[in-house]
Amino acid sequence: MRKTIALILACLGCAMASADDVYRWVDSNGVVHYSDKPQAPNDKPVVLPHLQTYAPGAAPAGLAPASAGGGPAKPAAPAIAITSPEPEETIRDAEGKFTVTVSASPGPGEGLIFYLDGTAQNEQPTPSTAFLYTRVERGQHSVAAALMGANGQELAHSDTVTIFMKPPSVNH
Repeated sequence: MRKTIALILACLGCAMASADDVYRWVDSNGVVHYSDKPQAPNDKPVVLPHLQTYAPGAAPAGLAPASAGGGPAKPAAPAIAITSPEPEETIRDAEGKFTVTVSASPGPGEGLIFYLDGTAQNEQPTPSTAFLYTRVERGQHSVAAALMGANGQELAHSDTVTIFMKPPSVNH
């Protein structure tokens, strides 16, 4: 019933360009009808809400636009970004530990390699989007991550994030 009404309203929306007024009435079976002509001498036009319009915006990150031929959208290229720590963040850990997290969605057979100062920190790609760095020396360091395919080929590489490791000191 609601689908029928919605369909009628949609059709009326298209016909509104040519019709000045829309009339609504309910028949003896309780069915709602719409017309551009009154059914009884005392029928008055219905005030319809304004049509809702939609203007498309930019596609969400990670989605590719539909192809020009109207076919299905092509899958987006893999992407990876470091979400934590923040760029130029100072980390104060007495043991030189901190965790890096990334936004990525490894597919089947894919994994992540995490880098510290350009050197891979894990031998095999991991499906985990977080990695614990340990025994990191005091000073400035760069961290990055790469998404690796099932064949061992790098699919995407994050931007490098600079961090500062400054363990707390004890003054005697």
